[in-house]
Amino acid sequence: MKVAFATLGCKVNQDETVGIRQLFADAGYEIVDFKDLADVYIVNTCTVTNLGSKKSRQLLRQARRRNPRGLVVAAGCYPQAAAGELADMAEVDLIVGNSHKAELVELVQSALADKERRIVVGDLDAFQDLPVAAGTSRHRATLKIQEGCQRYCTYCIVPKARGPLRSMPLDTVVERGKDLVRAGFREIVLTGINLTSYGKEDPGLPDLADVINALAPAVGSARIRISSVEPTDFSPRLIEAFRRHANVCNDFHIPLQSGSNPVLQRMGRCYSAEDFLALTDQLKQLFPNPSFSTDVIVGFPGESEADFEATKELIKRVGFSRLHVFRYSPRPGTPAAGFEEQIPPAVKAMRSNELIALGQRLAENYARTLLGGTERLLVEEPSPLVNGYAGYGDRYVRIHCTGELVPGQIVDVRITGNKDGELLAVQV
Repeated sequence: MKVAFATLGCKVNQDETVGIRQLFADAGYEIVDFKDLADVYIVNTCTVTNLGSKKSRQLLRQARRRNPRGLVVAAGCYPQAAAGELADMAEVDLIVGNSHKAELVELVQSALADKERRIVVGDLDAFQDLPVAAGTSRHRATLKIQEGCQRYCTYCIVPKARGPLRSMPLDTVVERGKDLVRAGFREIVLTGINLTSYGKEDPGLPDLADVINALAPAVGSARIRISSVEPTDFSPRLIEAFRRHANVCNDFHIPLQSGSNPVLQRMGRCYSAEDFLALTDQLKQLFPNPSFSTDVIVGFPGESEADFEATKELIKRVGFSRLHVFRYSPRPGTPAAGFEEQIPPAVKAMRSNELIALGQRLAENYARTLLGGTERLLVEEPSPLVNGYAGYGDRYVRIHCTGELVPGQIVDVRITGNKDGELLAVQV
């Protein structure tokens, strides 16, 4: 039996698909490309933006055209948030929300057996533990330890699609980390829908600082990367946990969304531009040349030219090494969808393109600050640029190092040059 997968949306969604693929492989299914003929097509959908929903529907229709007799499955956030819309699609046989992703193998087998159309969407009240996402790297693994969000930003449908807060138990996190190291992984990326909400579903539970303090010594020389930290969640305990352990990367993804205080207020973000700058300035004082990446939304309702300019200036001031730019998309049922002063698509496109270009310049600027210094490189694959190997340093800048290296090593390298935001190096 052949099964094919397509995935849209966030990194967590991508990682979950890898875990689901493993469940099907363990059950004896042959994994094939989505463009090939398969018995089962599973689309792990996205509905964070209108475009995500549209692309999800397109992929489901493509699957039906590819095999009119196959089983077509819509899974994930779109079914969880708007199962009724998918129920109107004749192309879809099985609709499965985030609530039942871990049961997809059994649900598919039942659907194949009885040929009945089903909608399986339930409450999101438990943490679902899927196989670890190793992706294309045999050296870096992603470990999802948190689910759900209760921030309710005015533009965001994620609380509806992902549900309330749930966390993997701390002892399980540590055991999974040890398992990954025993399996040969040299970097563990901790992820979640709102990672710094880990443990906040109940008073007295361990928090993300506790996770770092327990996991870092347990995985030895393997390094730990934290996928994202909300700007309001950098407690002294969390900062101290980053500082205490040499194997925790000084790479901070901190969602900004806007650099304008009026826009931040309308978004329901609980910090100001000044708060954000104070935080990044503090981290620059505490950590040696840390890397900062962020998410920015352009074209939020009422965003004026002055608001956009304020965002640009804050981005320049921080000096982000990576910039992820999103055009605002109104989502049904969110407060912002009803706000006045919706921004024309052409203006959103112009602002998006301007920030993307700015982000590329800033990435190159940051890479230049690393010239002459030493980085710890996780060797991953042959380099297309030099006679050697490539991988990522602690600060998540891609490095190409000459010499005979072994994939899976973490080695000290000296940065000798840069090319289009990537670094050239020699082993120390």
